[in-house]
Amino acid sequence: MLLDEIKATLAMEKLYLTPAEEQVLQDFAQGRISFSRLQAFVLEQLKNRKAA
Repeated sequence: MLLDEIKATLAMEKLYLTPAEEQVLQDFAQGRISFSRLQAFVLEQLKNRKAA
């Protein structure tokens, strides 16, 4: 599954998905939400992240 590949790629950089992020990706993969909804979610998450 693509979600497993995403999680593995992030883990290599010691980054992990929150449960909400994982759920949105699962919803997108299963066709329950549109790409525009996924994009809006990602942009909102990026705004809320603090720089290291």
